[in-house]
Amino acid sequence: MVTSENVRVGNGSSSYFKIYSKILEHYLKFLKEEMLSYASRTLNNDVEFLSIVLENGDYAIFEGDEKKVNMPMPRGIASVHTHPGVCLFSHKDIETADSLFIKGYVVIAVMNNQCVSLFLREGVYTEEDRNVLKDLRDNVKKARTLNELTYAYKDLRFPNFLKFYSLQLF
Repeated sequence: MVTSENVRVGNGSSSYFKIYSKILEHYLKFLKEEMLSYASRTLNNDVEFLSIVLENGDYAIFEGDEKKVNMPMPRGIASVHTHPGVCLFSHKDIETADSLFIKGYVVIAVMNNQCVSLFLREGVYTEEDRNVLKDLRDNVKKARTLNELTYAYKDLRFPNFLKFYSLQLF
């Protein structure tokens, strides 16, 4: 059992939170080097691809169907799937992100050949962050136009350790 008597604070040269920025840095490199060609294929034929980085660092890429990819998700570190159009999460994608954060994932992303949107967990997955994610899911589900969809993401802020990024790949 962990008690205050058998726990000591280390004196490392940097915070352990730095690992999250390193994961993101390496994952963005992976997306550009490994997943960009799959994203281009999705734009050509609407078939989506899913990639999972497992806890041991190995990764796998799976081919889905037109405009969807679905499979049981193992424990892992990061997941991305390609989108044939807009580079934002659907409400179903957000539901999946919630379940993956519960399993311990750090990065959940969607991408096309020009951009990537991602959720990055930079600490524990808190109930407060989860509630904001669920509110986003509900707002995205209600969206009927591209303007309504992008508005759902406007001013998105999580109170604790989740972050949302939408980045150009080039």
